[in-house]
Amino acid sequence: MGALILIASGTLAGYVESHKLAVRVEQLEAFLRFISAAQTEIRFSGLPVEQIVQRYGGELEFLRLCGQSCIHGGYFTSAWNTGVAEGTKGRGLLSEDISLIRGFGEGFGASDVDGQLSHCAMYTQLIGERLKNAREEQAKKSKLYLMLGVFSGMVAALMLC
Repeated sequence: MGALILIASGTLAGYVESHKLAVRVEQLEAFLRFISAAQTEIRFSGLPVEQIVQRYGGELEFLRLCGQSCIHGGYFTSAWNTGVAEGTKGRGLLSEDISLIRGFGEGFGASDVDGQLSHCAMYTQLIGERLKNAREEQAKKSKLYLMLGVFSGMVAALMLC
């Protein structure tokens, strides 16, 4: 019975690490969709960035937090930084991903329409590269983490039995 529990716990640990890779890919894809929607809104409607975040930020926790903070009268930059700090915890994002997202918020809404469109285009490319790397990492390491968890559980079970 104990051996099965050890194998199951090893498998679960491998699954958790594998799942983190998939969550990172999902988060980066959702952020790219947000940037695309923001770019469209900036180009055609000229909405303020606070309204863009409130309208299209429902998919990502840090954007929801930022939007809520803006509703309650917070400044956009501080709301963005607070949302990123609190809303990215446990979401599988690397520190480089988080600093890139933070950098997007620092320049978001800080210039004219052409500057904003260029800003969105630049971050679309930067996040796209991170997403490509995340997908490659997921493809390479996802099964590895799962198998490593299973085998480490088996080794622990064999060592203790």
